[in-house]
Amino acid sequence: MNEFKHILVATDTRLPEHPIVDKAAEIARNSGGKLKIVDTASEFPWTVRLTMTDHQHLHDLLVQEKAEALESLAAPLRDQGISVETKVLEGKSSVEIIREVIRNQHDLVMRVARGADSRSGSFFGNTGSRLLRQCPCSVWLVSKSTTPKFKHVLACLDTSSDDAMDAELNQRVLKLSDAISSYHDGQLSAIHTWSIWNEQMLKGRLGQEQFEEIERNTEKAVQEKFHSFIASNTEAPVSSNVIKGDPEEAITQFTQAKNVDLVVMGTVARSGIAGIVTGNSAEQILSNLQCSVLALKPSNFSSPIQVE
Repeated sequence: MNEFKHILVATDTRLPEHPIVDKAAEIARNSGGKLKIVDTASEFPWTVRLTMTDHQHLHDLLVQEKAEALESLAAPLRDQGISVETKVLEGKSSVEIIREVIRNQHDLVMRVARGADSRSGSFFGNTGSRLLRQCPCSVWLVSKSTTPKFKHVLACLDTSSDDAMDAELNQRVLKLSDAISSYHDGQLSAIHTWSIWNEQMLKGRLGQEQFEEIERNTEKAVQEKFHSFIASNTEAPVSSNVIKGDPEEAITQFTQAKNVDLVVMGTVARSGIAGIVTGNSAEQILSNLQCSVLALKPSNFSSPIQVE
């Protein structure tokens, strides 16, 4: 976890407890990094601004309250020798968090996943989902149910690709997964899903024996490449899992069956529109997960959000 030196913690000061701040402090303490704890004061709806003459005064009071609450969170961490800044952002949460990341070159954003409290129906909430899709740095969304230690970390790898960016992300994903599981004395698993190109088309045009030979050869090649990557990049004990099927379904089922509490994965823009669509079925996978997620971005990722 030493790669994270400049961590932005997006919290909600209205919550009674802030375990996300403690977890961020733990990372900063071990990496020698620094923290910035932020909360967002959203603009009042137009109906309020139209009907309430002193709405700006009320907004300023809200900002002041949040600033004081953030300082209360920061004070005990400073006493521990951790460098901590605080800031109240004003505007739409996801946009302002991303702008703060760009302005100050943060390398990690941490936020609590909304879970059952999400109004959008997504486990990660609207803001969390937008951060996963558009934030230029790594995003760690922590489930409310997360224990102080991650007991089972899952590294999602795509070793079938020859793309240099995929190779870079695979190495970072496995390295971080290894570091986190080792730190928490937890179990480390790695997963790769595979499928046969145009399987239904081939089944309808080839004999059964010919298709089964293609299937065996494909699985063998995928297995060899996956296990070679694992052996070349870590000496840690890894539960390696190569599964045939759609990645979103296979990974979701694996996390539930094996009680995975942290998924580490890479997200890559594939659509040609920078930062809009994540590749490797990451968007579908993320929409189905119910545990903490650490999503890594490639070094050339460009956010569609601009700094004013």
